[in-house]
Amino acid sequence: MASVKKNFLYNSAYQLLVAAAPLVTTPYLSRVIGSEGNGVFTFTQSITNYFVLAAVLGMTNYGVRTIAECGDDRALRSKTFWELWLQNVMVGVVVLAAYVAYALGPGKQFLQLWVLWGMWVLSSVLDVTWLLWGVQEFKIPTIRNFCTRLASIALIFVLVRSANDVWGYVFAIASSYLANALLVWPVVGRYVDWAHPTWKGICSHIMPNLTLFVPVIATSLYTIMDKVMLGSMAGMEQTGLYDYAEKVSKMPLSVITALGAVVLPKMTTVIAEGRLEEGKQLVGTTMWLMLACALALAFGIAGVAPEFCVVFLGPKYDPCKPLLRLLCIIVPLICATNVLGVQYLLPTKRDNLFTASVACGAAVNIAVNVVAIPAAGALGASIATVAAEIMVLVFQAWVLRTELPLAQYLRGMLPFAAIGAAMFVCIRAFAALLGPAAATVHGLLAEIALGGVLYLVLSYAWCYLTKNAELKRVLPRLARW
Repeated sequence: MASVKKNFLYNSAYQLLVAAAPLVTTPYLSRVIGSEGNGVFTFTQSITNYFVLAAVLGMTNYGVRTIAECGDDRALRSKTFWELWLQNVMVGVVVLAAYVAYALGPGKQFLQLWVLWGMWVLSSVLDVTWLLWGVQEFKIPTIRNFCTRLASIALIFVLVRSANDVWGYVFAIASSYLANALLVWPVVGRYVDWAHPTWKGICSHIMPNLTLFVPVIATSLYTIMDKVMLGSMAGMEQTGLYDYAEKVSKMPLSVITALGAVVLPKMTTVIAEGRLEEGKQLVGTTMWLMLACALALAFGIAGVAPEFCVVFLGPKYDPCKPLLRLLCIIVPLICATNVLGVQYLLPTKRDNLFTASVACGAAVNIAVNVVAIPAAGALGASIATVAAEIMVLVFQAWVLRTELPLAQYLRGMLPFAAIGAAMFVCIRAFAALLGPAAATVHGLLAEIALGGVLYLVLSYAWCYLTKNAELKRVLPRLARW
């Protein structure tokens, strides 16, 4: 099995591509299909996502954790894998039937798009990437994802030529999901053998999988349902504007949370072996790293937002500016809940507490959306998203208040928050100095460079002058990984 360090590098490499892809495609799509076309894409994608979630259940986390718990026992791993996958197939067949019924019934207005999105639903039944993650193998998925992502980007430019080509956008994305699922199977034999599954074994995974499906659905209520509600209550244009702002705000998250994706199987192994103190130290390390990066990106996005929207999306997207500044708040919030929830609560098998935290966030999100979307459209949905993430973090922090040194984590982040605020002020002062030239590609790049250098220099100076103990602990641990 590869080390956490190597897995993080593999996953980060792909996540950099994930973050870079919208930088290439979004400016093109925003000008070709417009906010309304993107709204149709987002609306249909969000509804399809619910069928995908229903087919997968909680397998993304449960599959990884269960495979990781098998350790090096290949026979046990093989038996567990086939039981898990056949359970997934059984559920998937039912979901596929429901999807067809929806496409031919209530959703027939977008029938062509539902046919194309069907590739994504099918892929959710076939995809066993969780097996590779469970054995801490990230190289193969990374290479696969690189190839399919690049092909998807190429297809977007080939197929999407006018406002009527939303179907081409859907095909490019949905076909990449199906390709990802199919390309895993040739390497499955490296990690498992055929083992005849029993009905009892298959059924034994249903309830724990369903338990982890609850937080997935709850999370979707404030990461997906807001777009469905926007499309239904405020129209496709508002949905498109919100989606663009959310995509930009979440671009850096893909890289930061790459660490979380590779720490989960590592943490599961550590906890399973009874090394709880080592697990807590791992939590402290990832929290420090992820929040230090997250605060830089959140303040940086807020600083360059006015110019970024004009240069990146186009002059017609002024309404995205306040949305982007508001949504950048979720970057550190999601990083913190990723550490506390995914990297600690789940490996310690406190699924119910994790579920409760996400359910509280979902309840807050829906309640705020119902009130705020009719009054403020996309801005209302943005407010609801931030409120939901705050609720999840508060719940998880309260649950773990006596178990983890949360106050210590907070004190460690305050200097970086202050440095981020200083960076924001300097970026805005620099933009004022540039005047109209700030809203150009060169002006935007200059702002980004200024902010990045300033944050790095001030952060390093702070850590050096204060002989930061956390940094001293992080560097040796990274070297060991």
